[in-house]
Parts: sequence; structure tokens; C-alpha cells
Amino acid sequence: MRKQDNHREHDQYTHSLFYKKYINLLGLLFIAIIVFFPLASLLLPDTKLSENENRILTQFPRFSVDSIIDGRYMKKMQKYTADQLVARNFWIYTKTSTDRMIGKNISNGVYMGKNSTLIENFDPLPADAAEQTKTAINTFAEKHPNLNHFFMLVPNAISVNAEKLPAYAPVLNQNDYINGFTGGLNERITILDPRPILEQNRDQLLYYKTDHHWTTLGAWLSFQGVADAMGIKPDPGAYTIYPVTHSFSGALVSKSGYLTFATDTIDVYIPQSEESYSVVNYVEEQKKSPSLYASEQLKGKDKYAVFLAGNHPIVKIKNPVANGKNLLIIKDSYANAFIPFLVPFYSEITVIDPRYYYDSIDALITDAQITDVLYLFNANTFFRDTTLEPVLNDE
Repeated sequence: MRKQDNHREHDQYTHSLFYKKYINLLGLLFIAIIVFFPLASLLLPDTKLSENENRILTQFPRFSVDSIIDGRYMKKMQKYTADQLVARNFWIYTKTSTDRMIGKNISNGVYMGKNSTLIENFDPLPADAAEQTKTAINTFAEKHPNLNHFFMLVPNAISVNAEKLPAYAPVLNQNDYINGFTGGLNERITILDPRPILEQNRDQLLYYKTDHHWTTLGAWLSFQGVADAMGIKPDPGAYTIYPVTHSFSGALVSKSGYLTFATDTIDVYIPQSEESYSVVNYVEEQKKSPSLYASEQLKGKDKYAVFLAGNHPIVKIKNPVANGKNLLIIKDSYANAFIPFLVPFYSEITVIDPRYYYDSIDALITDAQITDVLYLFNANTFFRDTTLEPVLNDE
């Protein structure tokens, strides 16, 4: 009997010893992780661009006494360590997968909607930011009364395809913001509203399932819906549609961290007329192209950049049209898929992105002999961005 007791005590001791070693090993592993990853992140070269998220990552902040005192340095350091964390994509996917298991249906501002559709949340800045932009647009219209001014705010999938959102998703009404903004614009400005035609065709694929942009179909239908207000008569049969990729995995996949096997198809609309050609001049890059489409971009992560090779400070497009009409487009990336439909109606189109453009807009209007101005933004970007105001104020 004593022998059995001794054997049992020995087993308990061995089990206890093994358990302690196991706990100690886990503790050492945990310490190694919390020490190794931040240390490795500091020692390894910084990554400048996240191809998965299609954005510039935060770089090591510059030290100054003032930034320490007012707290800016620590805020920038927090962003830096988050952006430069080793195996960052792995941690993003791990967190998102865990959230999904406990029933969360939004990650980093992106909803996992029905049929694996990713929908970006609408998260506007405080109202005073939009008011400052509105004032700048109205002042600009008064300053240039000889120009034709057009303003177009494109609704996002969260508005047009609200039925694809998760049940009871707490979202703001984007239409209220669009109506509130456009209702206060100067009477010199013609409002282009693509919402009616988008609503009429909401059963079609107007937005990508994996990306925040509208599809080429969404852009084409919107163009037909607003063309009359611009004095344009589009030809519905003028284009042949070509799919250029079936493997587009957009920015919302990377931003959210959702593991989805869905991909999108990108179509381009090619004019049937052989006389329809343009010369695209990427001014800052000192590069010219005979096409509005950059097929080399289809080899990379951001395949939406097939339209005008992505975003640039300024692009000039010379067209085989001799009507003396020169259009200035002030825009975000939604315009890139829309611009090809404007080409047949203007001799020259100048495109600026206020996020990257720092030269004088008044001088540009004079030099390019601009006759028309079109603001074209999607609502999500427009109500989160403040770069338009200084450009219009020529600051």
C-alpha cells in the first residue's frame, strides 16, 4: 500500500514539475515575444509602403523638445510602432479572425456584408471642416465667374448598397451629408447628382466587393446620368467592354484584415472609333503615355491603378477634339474611372489631386485656358479630407 502511495506521490511530483516548467516556458515565450517584436521592428529598416493596405506607412518621428512637451511625439511614435511592427499583416489577420469568431462584423472601419461584400463605413470629420471647404468652393466660384463650375459627390456602397450591410449596423445617413453640403453651394455651381441612376441600377455591380471604389459600370452609368447637366450627349454604343483582370483583391481586404477568397473583375471601356486617342502627360513624373490605361499596373497589388496609373499631383490629357473647351478636374481616385468618358468632349483635360498638388491653381487656370471646372469626389473621402480648401485658396 505504501508502495502505491509513493508511486502516486512520485507521479504528482513529476506532473507538478512538468507543469511548472510548462508555465515557465510560456512565460519566457511571452517575454520573448513582447521584447523581440518591438526590438526587431526598431532594428530592421522601416517599410515605406504597405502594398496590402495601399498606403504610406508612418516613418520614425523626428525628435524635438516641443513635440515631447505637447504630446505629438508620443502619438507619432505609437503610430510608428503600430505601422512598423514585424509580421504586421499576420497580427492583423489574427485579430480579425478572432473578432469574427466572437461575432464582430466590423474591422478597422470595414463591415463584412452579405455575400462576402466588404463595405467601408462612413465616418465624417466634424461639420466645421466641411463648412470651411464649402466656403472655399463658393469663394472660388465667385473669383472665377467666367468659368462653368460643376460639382459631383458620389455616394459610396454604404449608401447605395445598404441592403448588403450586416443587420442593425449603426451607420450614418450619407445622403443627409451630401444634401446638406450641396444645398449650401453657390448658385453659380451646377450640382451633378449621380444618385438617381445609381439607385435605379443598384441590382448591378456598381461597387467592387473587395475595394472602396465604384466599378467602371458605376462610373459609366453615373456619367450618363449627369451628362445632360454638363451639356453633353453621350453615345451608349460608343464603347467595347474588355475585362482586364479577374483577380482584383482591393484595399478593403487589406484594411480590414478579413480573410476572403472573393476577387473582383475590372473592366475597361475602349472607344470603338479608331480616331479616338489621347496623349496623357504625367507632369511631375515627366512621362507621357498614348493611353488612359496603364496595363503594367495589373501586375501589382493596386490593380485599380490601371486607370490613369493611379493618383498624381497633375495630369494633362490632350484629346483629338477641336472645340476649345478645356476642363479642370479637381478630384480623388473615383474620378480616374470616370475621366475616359469625358475625353471625347474636351480639347484638353487637366487633372489635379489636391492631396498632392501644391502649385498655384489660379496660374494653372490661366496657363491651361480653362473653361470648365469639375469637382469629383466620393463622399467617404470628401468628408474626411481637408486638402481642398488650401488649394482653392491658393495657399
